[in-house]
Amino acid sequence: MSTNEERREAAKRKLEERLETERLARRKRKIVIASVSTAVVVAVVAGVTAVVVKKIMDDREAARWTTCAYEDSPSRFDQLPDQVPDNVPADQRAQYQAELDELKAAAENERTSPKPDERVLKSGTEKATFVTSQGTLPITLERDGAPCNTAAVTSLIENKFYDDSTCHRMTTSETLKILQCGDPTGTGMSGPGWTSPDEPPTDLQTVGQPDPTTGSQPVIYPRGTIAIANSSQGGQNPNTGSSQLFIVINDSQLGPDYSIVGKVDEPGLAVLDKVYAGGINPGPIGSQPGDGEPKLPVTIETATID
Repeated sequence: MSTNEERREAAKRKLEERLETERLARRKRKIVIASVSTAVVVAVVAGVTAVVVKKIMDDREAARWTTCAYEDSPSRFDQLPDQVPDNVPADQRAQYQAELDELKAAAENERTSPKPDERVLKSGTEKATFVTSQGTLPITLERDGAPCNTAAVTSLIENKFYDDSTCHRMTTSETLKILQCGDPTGTGMSGPGWTSPDEPPTDLQTVGQPDPTTGSQPVIYPRGTIAIANSSQGGQNPNTGSSQLFIVINDSQLGPDYSIVGKVDEPGLAVLDKVYAGGINPGPIGSQPGDGEPKLPVTIETATID
């Protein structure tokens, strides 16, 4: 039979075992709670991090793009009169009729092209090639200064708009030496059926005095520059550029109104010099001195994105 002392020892051991069991149970609960809490914190942090990272990436992606407004533009040939107006003087009627007939014949070559995508990249370059009847013009298209107009030129090239079109105009004055291309009718009157927004340059070197009529400060467009022709008239007639572009043969002075879309690479400059050396056939009476068709005919046979 157990003595009182043995019973006390047995009771003490049971108490100690129960206390140890409870202590271990409490410790296990703490570990489980801590593990769950840690997992919840990690999940929350991971979720927040994922949201933040996604927003940063989305913002960076959005910053790479801009939106362009390309506007419909009716054909100017539709505005031609059916016959010589009555108010044209008698001694000018024959010349007027001849020019009207030429324009109506040229209108047969008018073509259109789909509008570019409105969402375009804001920066970067693309290589393109104009194979002309006077030689090849390798080109670098540059989005940074005029992404909407550069995207427009890229779209026109991809849609073969420039293929088999002439460079209809060259100027050879002291301050302006350019070759103008991009009108399939060869008249300077047509485009693809839409216009691009103005994106004038802001980093060109100024020269001379402001234009007394428009207040526009002339700048220097460097040799080889490719810019979009327009009828802005110092900003008075905005957003009129489209397919017609001019290529700067030698540094030239113009108002800061023409969106720059790229440049002719070094190997193509010799082609420009060749065409310039050939001279011009002066334009009709009333044209600016040194302004006319290049004597060496320049046809863009093919235009491609490399």
